[in-house]
Amino acid sequence: MKILHFLFFCLLSDAGVQVEAKHNIWSAAEGGNASFLCYLTLSGSTKFFCKEKCERAEDILIKTDGSTAQSGRYSIKYKDGSPGSGIVSATFTHMIKSDSGMYRCALGRPSVPDSYYDFEVRVSNDLGKRVGFYRTQTEGENITLGCSNTVYGQRKFFCKNQCKNEGEILIDTTNDKSVSGRYSIEYRPVSTFGLYGTITQLTKSDTGEYSCGYGNPLSPDSYGSVNVLVIDASNTTASPLQTTTQSESVTPGVSTHCPDSSWLLVVRASLDGVLLMAVFLMLFYISKTRRNFGLNTRENDTKMELFAAHENLDPTSEHKEPKRSRTKPTLHY
Repeated sequence: MKILHFLFFCLLSDAGVQVEAKHNIWSAAEGGNASFLCYLTLSGSTKFFCKEKCERAEDILIKTDGSTAQSGRYSIKYKDGSPGSGIVSATFTHMIKSDSGMYRCALGRPSVPDSYYDFEVRVSNDLGKRVGFYRTQTEGENITLGCSNTVYGQRKFFCKNQCKNEGEILIDTTNDKSVSGRYSIEYRPVSTFGLYGTITQLTKSDTGEYSCGYGNPLSPDSYGSVNVLVIDASNTTASPLQTTTQSESVTPGVSTHCPDSSWLLVVRASLDGVLLMAVFLMLFYISKTRRNFGLNTRENDTKMELFAAHENLDPTSEHKEPKRSRTKPTLHY
């Protein structure tokens, strides 16, 4: 039975083989300046800002043991976050098309960091230079935005644009969770931001600035804002934006590079075949064992009955008290 439990666990675990880790995509205007915050799970240590994975010396844009550093058009600032965590602010100035690519903020060592965060940058000449980074998401997907992690009272809000009037307020609530159509807001204790706003089934019209936080939305006590850019799912070049249409945030410290999905399908099919065969053989073995056990039990019962009959007919036992017949034992499977 333990073996069957193990095989069942393997079948359940294998279902996650095809799940690909995804990363945040941030778009910015060519010629503009933009900053990005990396939330890391540890604090202190040596700070790295790299293009790609920091595996080669030429990929390391900045390395420092201090709280600030600059190298050409790139700069970083470090500060401690919630207990045991750190925040690296990475800034690009006068962005150019070749800035497009994968980036990593990391603490510790470049080859084996203690904590890191990967994100993708896309540079376009069709975006506003004053905005900075746009959180980029594919049409039809969902997006979750982190709000202010400074808590002020029970009142929470989620707005499109800057909450300058009632028409821009999507949600205004005192509950820890509230839903209105495709929009929702949720307070999650002991998390990076605490308060999160979510939009489901994104459309092109969802492109714009969003803010969420605490207090009166028209005069907030604390809030965070981000610009969202929704791109066409059917256009692989995503207008001026290039590369894949990956989305969703990834937990710091989890690599976003995964094996090819077709190879994973082959591996999973092979594993499923082997596991199913193992389950079939195990069931066959159990069935055969029970059948043999039943045959042996019936054979033993027959022998006991014959022995009892022979003993009752024994001439030497005439003057003995007749023996009581034995009750056939009941088998419990």
